[in-house]
Amino acid sequence: MSKPVKPVKWKLKIEHLMACNCNYGCPCSFNAPPTHGTCEAALAYRVVEGKYGAVPLDGLRWIVAAVWPGPLHEGNGRAVVYLDSRAEGEQRAALEAIATGQAGGPIGIFMSTVTAGIEVRTAALEFEYDGKHSHFRAGEAIEVAFEPIRNPVSGTEHHATLLLPGGLIAKREDHYSSQTLQVNADGFNFSYPGRTAIAMQSVWRGP
Repeated sequence: MSKPVKPVKWKLKIEHLMACNCNYGCPCSFNAPPTHGTCEAALAYRVVEGKYGAVPLDGLRWIVAAVWPGPLHEGNGRAVVYLDSRAEGEQRAALEAIATGQAGGPIGIFMSTVTAGIEVRTAALEFEYDGKHSHFRAGEAIEVAFEPIRNPVSGTEHHATLLLPGGLIAKREDHYSSQTLQVNADGFNFSYPGRTAIAMQSVWRGP
């Protein structure tokens, strides 16, 4: 009888960018249903520093396009995950385990809502975490660029930060607008400029 595989402990400091089809504020942050019933999103992550077991992952990234037919907690989401093409061997295996949720932790709970299938691919990724100038890209499949939320009358920049003491993915969200949210991956085709965009930082542990 084979011995059970011991879960790998990991800890990462993460920068996280996302944009979706919801109105500003992202109802998911308030445990509310998506603005338009469904959720269509692009999400990007960069490991500032951290290890999966003894495997260092500093600087590596992954980007996700995902669609849920209703509130995320009801599941049935589909996703395609693009892993950093610079990751090879043990690093790639570790990155895939975390990105797909297999390694547990907060991202494991989030990805457990993607019950209708996850595809994993590799691509050259771009990622810039810089407030209203943030952007990310996965080849020709996913492109997201941030801009400020602006007052509809005066045009002045509107600054919004949400504090979430009990937040799963992050304890603080800085809110912006999507200048560009374009996804053209197999089975994932949508564009939602001028909708919610969020920048977050956090420390995750697993399993």
